[in-house]
Amino acid sequence: MDSLPTPSPLMGASSRRQFMQYLGAGAVCAAANRITPNWLTAQPVQTQASQATPLFDDFSFQEVGKTLEDAVTLPPGYKYEVILKHGDKIHPSGLQFGDQADYLAFHLENDEAGWLWINHENSFFLKGKELLSDVGGSCIRLRKDAGSGKWRPDLTSQDNLRVNGLDTKIKLLGPAAGSKALDGANEVVGSVGNCGGAVSPWGTFFSGEENFYHFWGDFDNPKSMDAPLHGLPDDLQRNPRHYGWMVEVDPQTKEVFKHTALGRFGHENIAFGFTKDGRLVGYMGDDRNAMGFYKFISREKYDAAAGKGNRRLLSDGTLYVADTVNGRWIPLDPEQTPVLKEKGFDLAEICVRTRVAVEFAGGTPLARPEDVEIHPETGEIYVCLTAYDNGTDNVGAIMVVREKEGDHGALAFEHQVFVLGGKEAGLAWPDNIGFGPDNALMVTTDYEVVEPPANSPHEWFGNNNLLIVPTKGEHRGQVRRFMSGPLGAELCSPTLSPCRTELWVNVQHPGDGGRGHWPEGGTSQPRSAMIAISRA
Repeated sequence: MDSLPTPSPLMGASSRRQFMQYLGAGAVCAAANRITPNWLTAQPVQTQASQATPLFDDFSFQEVGKTLEDAVTLPPGYKYEVILKHGDKIHPSGLQFGDQADYLAFHLENDEAGWLWINHENSFFLKGKELLSDVGGSCIRLRKDAGSGKWRPDLTSQDNLRVNGLDTKIKLLGPAAGSKALDGANEVVGSVGNCGGAVSPWGTFFSGEENFYHFWGDFDNPKSMDAPLHGLPDDLQRNPRHYGWMVEVDPQTKEVFKHTALGRFGHENIAFGFTKDGRLVGYMGDDRNAMGFYKFISREKYDAAAGKGNRRLLSDGTLYVADTVNGRWIPLDPEQTPVLKEKGFDLAEICVRTRVAVEFAGGTPLARPEDVEIHPETGEIYVCLTAYDNGTDNVGAIMVVREKEGDHGALAFEHQVFVLGGKEAGLAWPDNIGFGPDNALMVTTDYEVVEPPANSPHEWFGNNNLLIVPTKGEHRGQVRRFMSGPLGAELCSPTLSPCRTELWVNVQHPGDGGRGHWPEGGTSQPRSAMIAISRA
């Protein structure tokens, strides 16, 4: 194939001038002066009204201050309990809850039972087969306690299962399955680097393989050759192209799939929606600097009566990448974007070498587009740009995208910075987002805090935090710190429990950097864990 095009100036940390170039001067002025542009106040697409949340409906909690303590810090009047931690037995056979708990989600089958899914992204103290057995995800029966009314994982259920990186058999679906680009493979072994995810409209769990290159490298990154970090032995070496996909787990049938039509890159998560004419849409971010923001639109319409039969929609459709300079979606299809055919790409090759195809097609390189979520009321798409440069520091931003005429099937959009990171805003390095009380954003941050330099963003904010940011009303866009995590920990996937009286959060890699012993204290090994926050 031909050599890559000349790199865009946006591939590195963005300057203020570059910020203006890709967002548009009007949007930047609006952001700088806290002015809401007309398109954000226009009549919204009504999809789902906000629900009552006894946990913190009135936002009257006392904001948590900066801390460097090895503890979970909450406002007065709140408490937490550890629900699951690394190494806990989750099956009578002895299967263990994995390390680095990241994304969490639930799906209810009825008023008393359902499923809990938790990603296990990585581990930096396990090696070889032990490492690969530990990563992936845990799928655990969830039951409502008749006495307390709380929902808790049933660790004794024979139905519980683990998806891992060592020996889980996974079927490939979509254009790249069985293709030359994958050496004819229709099935692969293992899932690794599992970061964010989603629950599908048909009730299965999706899990994004993000930093998959840590395990076997990646020779398809157009920016640089990604060398593996783990140093796995020869007998555990695998084809890197078998990883970097969006994975689907069916807890009822125990089937696992990788969807190649959704592209291969550093998947953070997927946010499902629908076009006005009923087709399935999935929005996705590629969590590396100078990478793309995507959406997939199915060719056929979603049929609620078909249930899991709708899975096929994710094998037949078009993957698009955002051109934020011109506010358009570029189809990654050789028939619709001729330059891809000229460069020798067929559809399977685009699925496997997605990042390279984006370079040729002209997608805009963004500053680590991570978590992507659709606002339940307005239909707007919120995107974390974790490494965005605010003109002084690359401390991130949260971008809002609105599709033309409020249609997720549109091929044109407008966008605006919702919150620009910085000391004044109270935000740095946003990673995960979710919608909570009154559809306010729940934002978790991800940055390393070991010995923060004076007057640096690390020193301003202390340990990683969970923030509440209203998306409407007089406090729209104002950041309030609800929780601070223990030393070294990243906070992940804030999720309201089914009864909405608890906030479930994963505390990932506590003790990172060699400090801290959360949650057991003393000289104990720090352990990633899922916690439940409630009123005291």
